[in-house]
Amino acid sequence: MRLVFVHGINNENNTIDSIAKDWWGALSGAWTKMGLASKSKPTINVAYYGKMLAEATNGESAVEMGPSEISTGYAMQLLSEYAEAAGVTQDDLNTAADKRGIPRNAVEQGVPHEGWVIAFADLLEDILPDKGKFIAKLFLRQAATYINDKALAAKIDKTVQTQIFDGLQDPAIIIAHSLGTVVTYRLLTKDQQIARNIPLYVTLGSPLSVKMFKPILPAKGSFPHPPITKWINGRHEEDFVTLGRSITKQSIGFDGVIDETDILNDDDDKHSIIHYLSSPDIAQAIYDVL
Repeated sequence: MRLVFVHGINNENNTIDSIAKDWWGALSGAWTKMGLASKSKPTINVAYYGKMLAEATNGESAVEMGPSEISTGYAMQLLSEYAEAAGVTQDDLNTAADKRGIPRNAVEQGVPHEGWVIAFADLLEDILPDKGKFIAKLFLRQAATYINDKALAAKIDKTVQTQIFDGLQDPAIIIAHSLGTVVTYRLLTKDQQIARNIPLYVTLGSPLSVKMFKPILPAKGSFPHPPITKWINGRHEEDFVTLGRSITKQSIGFDGVIDETDILNDDDDKHSIIHYLSSPDIAQAIYDVL
């Protein structure tokens, strides 16, 4: 049995080694606190695309100019969905825009206008805490870039495929966080993975049920079933990345995903991967299969 770790947003300053160390440390530490016998460290494969995503997000190509050969045009709708869910008003946007020196016409009617998607994402990250909604730092900026740039998404998919699947033996437990749950789900539903053996798939802080991710996911019913024996989805009820939505037949296309909301986290960062992995129910499920 090998462990697979797939990170999400805001990991440009991490490395494969640091992710392996931190995630395994969180799991083994949780097991110790729970009084469980220690386990030998298994083979760990880490998917890493953090710098690639950050560079694309900070580059000129991150500007939304509507659908094109490389642009899906979905970024505007994604950000608007988060804004609407948080109850962000036009006055909120105008005030935040004034503070940042952004023209008000860039955020008219509550949506980002052409060329202002990244700025709009930054405005929402300023506003959401005042609405009592926690959003992980840089999530909206990096998620908007990923969903908008077809070439970038394909490059990330190919990179992760090579790092966690190609030439590697199963069985494997896949643990994915944040945007990494979207990346891994897209890969697991491809025909080339149908014969793989994934006894446990753990998604943490996942935006898979956010409506505007659907256009870049496989259509419902387009695959018989991903090669997963058991799927657990952990979500803190105050982690706004998930919009409070479980993964269900209505959102993904099949049922049976275990919705785990008993997540221990007293910190401000409700999207923290370390807290997700340290939560007893999540840690126990991984321990049992490993």
